[in-house]
Amino acid sequence: MTQAAINYGRVLFELSISQTAIEETALALKTVPELNRALSSPIISIGSKHKVIERVFPQEMITFLKVLVDRRDMDLVDDIFKAYRTRIAEKEGILEASLYYVTDPEEEQLQEIKAMLCKKYEKKDIRLRMIKDPGLIGGFIIRVGDVETDWSLKGRLRQLEQKIIRR
Repeated sequence: MTQAAINYGRVLFELSISQTAIEETALALKTVPELNRALSSPIISIGSKHKVIERVFPQEMITFLKVLVDRRDMDLVDDIFKAYRTRIAEKEGILEASLYYVTDPEEEQLQEIKAMLCKKYEKKDIRLRMIKDPGLIGGFIIRVGDVETDWSLKGRLRQLEQKIIRR
């Protein structure tokens, strides 16, 4: 995710736009990819794009979308909505994390991971994104923002290799 998308997401969060209007806009752009392509196209005039925005999207989102179109940043829209949702989660005390795994963890293991993350990051809840990655060979990786905790067999083998090379 680019810094520009993060910045737009922060602006979207700080504007007094209802969450419903934002999610309706995100859904429209996701379900009709041609709409996003048209608004990103350098061939279509900005005036035409503004007219489409005024007809299709909720009133609260029109100015924000026009700014994206005018700055030719519509290609960032998916990441902007992700950054917005991350801000909402932070406000609600929810930590977003990714769990990369080889075999599906049991419910008890998931609860232990969530409890550990809640304690470590002082959050009241965890939103885990589950990503199956057979390349890990075994174990798991937890990623929170830029911090990665690697308990995978692949990671352990890499660490062993580094130790051997240093000798």
